[in-house]
Amino acid sequence: MQKNGFIALALCLVAQMATAQNEVVLKKYFDLTKNTYDSLLILQKQTRNLQSASEKEAKELYEKNTEALRRTAGAMDAINKSTSALKASLSATEYFTAISALNNPTNEELGFRLETEILKVIDEKIIKKSRLGKKGDRFKKIVSNIINNPITSFITSNIPVVNSISSVVNLVNQTVLDDDNIAPDDLKFFSQEIKRYVEHYENLAKISVELESQSKQMHTKIDALESLLNDFVRNSSTDLYPTEAKNLENLATNDLIRNYYSYAKVDATIRGIERKFTSGGKIDYIKILEDGRMNYSIVGRQKLDFLGDELSKISNEYLNSLDNYHKNVTDILQKANNLTQDKNKISQKIESLNRQYKNLRNSFEQNLDLKTAKSRIVEVPKY
Repeated sequence: MQKNGFIALALCLVAQMATAQNEVVLKKYFDLTKNTYDSLLILQKQTRNLQSASEKEAKELYEKNTEALRRTAGAMDAINKSTSALKASLSATEYFTAISALNNPTNEELGFRLETEILKVIDEKIIKKSRLGKKGDRFKKIVSNIINNPITSFITSNIPVVNSISSVVNLVNQTVLDDDNIAPDDLKFFSQEIKRYVEHYENLAKISVELESQSKQMHTKIDALESLLNDFVRNSSTDLYPTEAKNLENLATNDLIRNYYSYAKVDATIRGIERKFTSGGKIDYIKILEDGRMNYSIVGRQKLDFLGDELSKISNEYLNSLDNYHKNVTDILQKANNLTQDKNKISQKIESLNRQYKNLRNSFEQNLDLKTAKSRIVEVPKY
């Protein structure tokens, strides 16, 4: 294959995989892929050298190649499991559910209930001084209904809560517009009190939106990494099983590893090839290296490092985003001390979230098992 044709084919494959978000990752991968032609020339040169190589030199190269093939299969299995664990960790957990519950206006875990606090201010500054009279109770029921309407009860998002508070403010303003008994200072006090709760829920909304945005970015990066993993495992499997190339085209990474590229499968394949080149109990190392299946890609080793680095980078980014999110949550809860008479509840909630977050982080690191993935990559010989 001509050099330009080889590079064009590699570029075409990468272009098909690229999206706006993962373009940078795939470009790095292509920077490795485009060097494959040069590595092929090196491999061809090594093959020519084998013709004059000693049996000892051939044996050393063969053992290095087969160790690399086996170790790479083990490393890819570990990387694939870690990537799957990373993706699964983006799903909802007990920790996020606990924080989401704080967005519900009926929640009292922080020592206050939004409905009660708003009605208290309305009763003191509006109803007792207004001309509502007997309609005051009905007015309060309307306010309660606005705050605790079904939308805010079932969708624990900050936006409905803030919208409900805004609706209450508008209702109060319209009701007392022509009521001379309500002094401007009363309305000002009412607005200031309400504003404190609005800020609390808006702050929760802000960090939730930021985390959701970061999670989407993580999903995009993980999807790109999964595509590269599949590409690597499929190509490596095709090298070992060239007659199966068509069957390998659309297989998922898990299926490729399970059926073709596990450590055990690769080991069995190598042993099967060895038997074909064994005579009198002795392997012909020079001849067996002429079998393309027993060669190991130099660029493949570089790609393996790249995949491991990307996995580490994405997992670190995710942990950093979680750490920042948890810090922001605790800061918001500390400020909520100004909204409650029972500050012990704030402390208890922070302690509870700290425990849940610690469990979340420990579980993430345990399931990710980045240490195993890294150690298996290191075990693969370098060329």
